[in-house]
Amino acid sequence: MDESGICIDCQKWHQLGNHFVNESIFQYNDAMKDFMHRYKFVGDYQLRMIFQKEIRKKIRKDLLIVPIPVSIETKMNRGFNQVIGLLGDIEYVDALMVKEKRKVRQSELNRQQRIHNKQVFTINPKHVSEIIDQKILLVDDIYTTGTTIRHAANVLRANGAKQVLGLTLCR
Repeated sequence: MDESGICIDCQKWHQLGNHFVNESIFQYNDAMKDFMHRYKFVGDYQLRMIFQKEIRKKIRKDLLIVPIPVSIETKMNRGFNQVIGLLGDIEYVDALMVKEKRKVRQSELNRQQRIHNKQVFTINPKHVSEIIDQKILLVDDIYTTGTTIRHAANVLRANGAKQVLGLTLCR
């Protein structure tokens, strides 16, 4: 971060015309890397409760909460959507967005590959009317390059969302 309080990555995105704002609660470090591995890839679902209180503190009541979806294949393999697990008892709109399967997971790509990896989100037709003129908070677990959450925000704005903000557990 510089003296403006905006991280260098967000400043670069702003220069490119993408003014999406994301807040991350924690820094991604070795401890968080271990947590995410155990939670997401080993499947230790009980770990979801560790950060629920911190996430709850950041949720604004005037926003529609939308967790970043995982693909059907990921949900079948993992057994859960890790973002929904982190939300705990926070009210959110389930299945508002659908994420198409990718050939390669983001976690397997380097920074440049992630930025250029086109991710496809679509709006569930049942929920289209819930988006129009809404202020939405997209929630995700990790902000690495911002590609995932920015693609999702663009889809929501294109479908009528008034404002889209982001909240991630770590960056």
